Amino acid sequence: MNHLYFYYLLGVMNFRYDKAKESFTSSKTLTALKVVLHIVIPNSVLLVISLIGTTGILLTIPSVQVVAFAMRVLWTLLTMNITILLNYYFTGTKQRALLTECVACLREAKSESTVESAQNSPFRGSRIVLGVFVLHYINYELNQYTYVLLYDEKWPELMFYIIFYYLEMVTVMNALYFSTVLDIVHRTGQLDSDRLSRCLQRNATSEPSELDDPYWWRTIEHFYHRVLTLHRRRAKYCRAFQLQLVTIALNTFIASFVIFYVNLNIILMHTHDNWLEKYKRVTECLGFFPQLCALLLICRNADRVESEQRCLMRLVIQAQTKLTKSAANMQRGDAFNGRMVLLQSQMKMAPYNLFDFDLQYFFGIVAAIVTYLVVLLQFRTIEYS
Repeated sequence: MNHLYFYYLLGVMNFRYDKAKESFTSSKTLTALKVVLHIVIPNSVLLVISLIGTTGILLTIPSVQVVAFAMRVLWTLLTMNITILLNYYFTGTKQRALLTECVACLREAKSESTVESAQNSPFRGSRIVLGVFVLHYINYELNQYTYVLLYDEKWPELMFYIIFYYLEMVTVMNALYFSTVLDIVHRTGQLDSDRLSRCLQRNATSEPSELDDPYWWRTIEHFYHRVLTLHRRRAKYCRAFQLQLVTIALNTFIASFVIFYVNLNIILMHTHDNWLEKYKRVTECLGFFPQLCALLLICRNADRVESEQRCLMRLVIQAQTKLTKSAANMQRGDAFNGRMVLLQSQMKMAPYNLFDFDLQYFFGIVAAIVTYLVVLLQFRTIEYS
């Protein structure tokens, strides 16, 4: 959970975990300062530079490529501003409540010596991904100085691209933050599934006399409420992040296909004989990597939360086989199963019911990017003919 502090330093979230109070806290003064540093100043600087720049930032060069890049800039800035303002002022309380509840669950699991899966670091993958993305954007920023060496770029244009790519990094880190919170929700469900699975394994071969129907009903009811708790956390996540998820998905689509098109267009137009030019172009081409990977992580974790909830439901139904086959037990078990069947139709991560965040949606985005890339290349053929 320590990696959440990086998002706080970067300005993605305006609250941090206080170990003394064992809860997430925020400061209005620091929030206002972060708004100035991460929104007001960068947007103002970009606006001023675009007014005095001479490299086609204001579409002074009539080109499909410049129009596409301008669209990428506008959507990235819009997405970054919307997501940060929502995280700060509109959904921050909901996010803190959700994370506090999840941290309490993880702390409880860590304190139990019987929970072996909680002894290892469950978020090592999230830390590795975060480190890879940070290194990528450090290299991305250093890449901008190749334009100074190759094309004698002036400081206003250089400053514009450095600030813009920093804001693009913040936008992608917003998506990583949403994925991280979803991973934490998934982890809480995984702990419940592990507990119930071990309970069933311990009693698979022997049936002690004290493990009668009341014992198994207490177990079934306990883990059924855990199913409801996981379902409630998923709903809380949707309420806290639904508008941010929609804007991130739209921006990922636009930015990714623009990066594809602009770099492919430049590769077709120019030869890259110098090693510095090759380094510059390879780095630029990798720009789509964090965009699509961040969306992929959100979709993957959404699938994992749904899968964990279904797994917990199956284990609850499996626990019912330990009951005696009396009519009362069968009737009561049917009631539990009927409720869980109703929950199955509400387990998708669907902000505003526009689309479901899952791997099928992600591959649909990739297919749409390829389609629009073909369309833009056709416009390029018309433009140069």
